[in-house]
Amino acid sequence: MQPPGRENRSGERPHTVIEELALEFADALETLAPLPSAFLGHSMGGLVAYLTARLLAERNGRVPEHLVVSSCLSPAERGACQQNTRSLRERILAFGGIPAAIQASPELFDMFQSVIAEDIAMSDAYLHVPAAPLACAITVYSGNDDAAARPARAPQWQRMTQYDLKMRSFVGGHFFLYADPDATARALIEDLGLYRLPSGAVP
Repeated sequence: MQPPGRENRSGERPHTVIEELALEFADALETLAPLPSAFLGHSMGGLVAYLTARLLAERNGRVPEHLVVSSCLSPAERGACQQNTRSLRERILAFGGIPAAIQASPELFDMFQSVIAEDIAMSDAYLHVPAAPLACAITVYSGNDDAAARPARAPQWQRMTQYDLKMRSFVGGHFFLYADPDATARALIEDLGLYRLPSGAVP
């Protein structure tokens, strides 16, 4: 799902509160037929995917069968970001995977930073309100060299689901998802097949 202010929606005013973005996505999903679904969210998108699923659960119980969160801390841990004292540039570079050409050009980096800064600001401002665990499977994908969302923190997502948490670690840093998309696709296909729940299953 494309948020406002990005790519083909670049002319639209972006959200400044992450709950508003989740609300927009939940509204859009409710216009679709109630077919089996799975959500995948990377980095801040993982938090958006979780919040969207939570909204749908609260409204009508139509949660996805599977939520896959990639390079994303558990919502309950988001407060740690608010004490970050590094500069915005330092935080962005710490993610790793930023092309050398962008790092070397002040103009290109400013353009890149303006987009990432909005995501970081929304993520930093999020305050977690505990809710009932979701009645859907959750799998956490982590880059083994990701300093922002370390694999060791992945088990914290267990509190967000009624089912046993599944975790995978991939070679790479915060943007491992884009470094080897074929490996991610293979894992995703396997996980969606493995964790598909039969109709009427009780967690």
